[in-house]
Amino acid sequence: MPLQLPVVSPNPAITFLALLFGAIWTLANFYAFYPLVQSGVEVLVERLRGPPADPEADPDPLSDGGRPTVDVLLAAYDEADVIEQAITSVLDAAYPDDHRTLTVLLEPGDDPTRAVVDRLRESYTFDVLTVPASYPGDPNKPRALNYGFEHTDGDIVGVVDAEDIVADGLFEEVATAVGDGADFAQGRLDMANEDDGWLNLLFRAEYGYWYNVVTPAFARVDYPIPMAGTTCFFRRSILATASEKRLAQRGDPWTDDEWAWIDAHGLDGVRPWDPRNVTEDFELGLFLWELDYEFAYLDAVTTEESPPTLAGWLDQRTRWKKGKVYTLLDRREHPPADRRDRAHVYWQSLLPHLGPLNVAGLVVLFLIANLATYRPSTLVGAVLSLGGAFAVVTAVLFAGGYWTASDAALPTRLRRALLSIVTLPLYWFVQWGADIRALVRVYGGDLQWEHTEHFGRGTGDTDGRDPDALGRRTGRLTLPRYQRLLALAAVLVAAGILRVFVLGGWSLWTDEVYSVAVRGGLPLADLLILPNDPHPPLYYLLLHWWMDLFGTGRVAVRSLSVVAGLGATAGVYLLGTELFDDRTGLLAAALVAVSAFHVHFSRVTRMYALFVMLTALSWYYYARLRDDSRASAVGYVLLTTLLVYTHVYGLFVVLAQHVYTALSEVDGGIGRRRWVRVSAALGLLSTPWAALLGLRVVAIVTGTGGANIEWIPEPSSVLLTQTAISFVGFPDFYPLTAGTVGLYLLAAVLLFVYVGQLLASVVRVGSDGLTLEDPSSVGQLAALLFVPTLVPILVSLVVPIYVPRYAAPASVAFVVLAARGLRNVPVRRVRAGLLAVVLVSSLVFVGVYYTADSAEPWSQVAGTITANADADDVVVHQPDSGYAQRYYAEAALTTTTIPQASRLGVDDLQYLRDLSTRHGTVYLVQYYGSRDAAVRYLDACHDGSSSNRRGVITVREYSRDTGCPDPAAFLDGDQPA
Repeated sequence: MPLQLPVVSPNPAITFLALLFGAIWTLANFYAFYPLVQSGVEVLVERLRGPPADPEADPDPLSDGGRPTVDVLLAAYDEADVIEQAITSVLDAAYPDDHRTLTVLLEPGDDPTRAVVDRLRESYTFDVLTVPASYPGDPNKPRALNYGFEHTDGDIVGVVDAEDIVADGLFEEVATAVGDGADFAQGRLDMANEDDGWLNLLFRAEYGYWYNVVTPAFARVDYPIPMAGTTCFFRRSILATASEKRLAQRGDPWTDDEWAWIDAHGLDGVRPWDPRNVTEDFELGLFLWELDYEFAYLDAVTTEESPPTLAGWLDQRTRWKKGKVYTLLDRREHPPADRRDRAHVYWQSLLPHLGPLNVAGLVVLFLIANLATYRPSTLVGAVLSLGGAFAVVTAVLFAGGYWTASDAALPTRLRRALLSIVTLPLYWFVQWGADIRALVRVYGGDLQWEHTEHFGRGTGDTDGRDPDALGRRTGRLTLPRYQRLLALAAVLVAAGILRVFVLGGWSLWTDEVYSVAVRGGLPLADLLILPNDPHPPLYYLLLHWWMDLFGTGRVAVRSLSVVAGLGATAGVYLLGTELFDDRTGLLAAALVAVSAFHVHFSRVTRMYALFVMLTALSWYYYARLRDDSRASAVGYVLLTTLLVYTHVYGLFVVLAQHVYTALSEVDGGIGRRRWVRVSAALGLLSTPWAALLGLRVVAIVTGTGGANIEWIPEPSSVLLTQTAISFVGFPDFYPLTAGTVGLYLLAAVLLFVYVGQLLASVVRVGSDGLTLEDPSSVGQLAALLFVPTLVPILVSLVVPIYVPRYAAPASVAFVVLAARGLRNVPVRRVRAGLLAVVLVSSLVFVGVYYTADSAEPWSQVAGTITANADADDVVVHQPDSGYAQRYYAEAALTTTTIPQASRLGVDDLQYLRDLSTRHGTVYLVQYYGSRDAAVRYLDACHDGSSSNRRGVITVREYSRDTGCPDPAAFLDGDQPA
């Protein structure tokens, strides 16, 4: 039996943390979703009743009594590659030139940007200011904006970033909004460079969600608007007031010497933007709402560019998070006067951190709770279920935000919307890293501005790019050929030794005996049909031929799996090398070689080692389909067909390949026609088994036949945790019971190490800083890891089909990603230490595995019966496991069966009475049996009886028949147990 850990229910610590994380996550979502619901209801009511009458606007008088003058501030540092598009879009926008002034704010020493600006001044009219180094404060954007503000005099002051492309009608819309009474306004933003990679795609979805879904609702219900750093416009008067109010509320950080410099240069020291806050836009939006100014949300869309590298994204996001933490601390020290204002300001300062942090916390808590076999109470379950529902809704809204923002072709937009839903949790985890980074820096006093580098790709123009290059790569060979082959040979030798050691030491258990005595022994014609068996015939065919060559001894029948296990080790090496490099392949092969999970299934007479081998090789050739060679196509079709004919879960591996192909940017790097051709060939070759499987599924669902699946457990998250624990090598594989609580704790720790390695497989540290790992390789393995596990769990909600060992193909992705994560650890000593922990722990598990006792010692049971029984005796198996006895018992004994306890009837007990009369001794062999009606009845029929329990098998011996009573009374429960 598997290790039975004590059920932790209730556990105060886990319950408290579950309620805490769940409640915070739920509150964060209520805060975000309440305005969406309220706004939606108001829109519906307006459509039914008609819009309300607009109140008379009473705006401040404008400079000429009509159209307002607009001063646009554009702060730039090291933006030579992009500033031209911002300047030209601002000056080409539809608005009178004499009512619009553009002021470019530069920093001293930024010669490349100045050169571009000077060139543009030959064609365009705009102002340029250099922020003096002696101007008070550290160089950053809010400091530059404050300096620029004092050199402008327009009715409206706007801010545009250096990489932006503003809409043609932006300024007309601003003028209209101000004329209608708005004090400040914000335009919509769109990160248009979704073609630059996954991170940029999720960034666009995030902006679409925020600016097309959330912000309009916030504005409608009068929530504070955390302003963006660009395309925001303000009446000059409210900026001056905001500066005055902030200084009065929070004090003046400038010294007398700094004020002397301000006075000497004829400035007033007005600071609308807080120069100490690196998210000055966020703070200003909340502060203006607190001062009760009117906000307008514009329809004009400004095109921006998100950082194309992970390092740039992380720097930008760290600055944002850092500024929001600073805002929270600053406003806690100088709180708003009104309770409602405090609630909104504090919560919005916390809100950007709550989502990612709580998602990460819930995932870790989920893992810990399942490892501890924690059973949540109704309250905890309700809170976590509500949080899960919010996560799903948020993911769908992200996809909706992307859909409204993107102008990609319909198939591309659909694919990317689905990809944003599927991968949003990973995006949250990356944000979690930025949150931790920001908190550490704020705690260390680092409040410096972090510049975001731009490359001028915000136009979304990809005409010059080669789409076929996306996802196309070949495995890198970093080792000399002889070193590579020697290392692989050493890994295979170690794998072979671990797999053949005491190979015949345990009795064949029920499933193995079934493979040998029932399926493997069938004629070939019957093997092709396999009635009432859920598994395809390939393994049984191979076993049939293998036994013809090598016999039916334990070592002989198990050696087929040994060979397949070595093939799996080599296949994992090939896959790791193809997707990443040879060192990753060797590491992955080594992890498979010493894994107790793979060692075990390479030593049992079942199809799982063959299943893993064919999974690795099928995916290897799938990855090579992008080479456009005939060999890769033939190899893929042939090996994937064999995979489908090995195990029913092979269909989920094929589904994973189709999922990745559908969601990838370029169909996995495979030509579409080529993919259609190989899929058609695979489908044609798989049709016979698919048709037979379909008939069996219908029979199971309708209850008219099919294989017995009553033993398959109901779906639960615990099954996923058991799968992960088995992947790291916890040595508790039925029927071998070697797991202890101490080993379980070691496996739990090792699982967290593996999870860390899986996360590290996504990020690479190189000479150019942090970068995302090759998305094609990681994406393929992510599909292989999650589809064969999560999809069957979902199917199991209708019909239970999930068993952890069935998900063995996912272990291929698990070890290859873990190996890549090890390779991505930048510090060599840390990398070596982690590898040592994994290898030593794995070898400990394997060592303990060898000492395990089998719960099904059929050979000992059969040997005992054969040694003691006479030819006149009878062996009764309950339930039908008679093939086990027939396989082991060479003596000419009569064997028969009776049903399991729940299906016993009067006829069965009468049958036992007849057997007792005709035979001298009755041996009742119970498999997971109990003192049911059959046992009580035989006790009543015989004068002599004894029992002997071996694992889950109980042998009861009955002799000296004394006559049997009426069996009906035993079924009615009249006889005592």
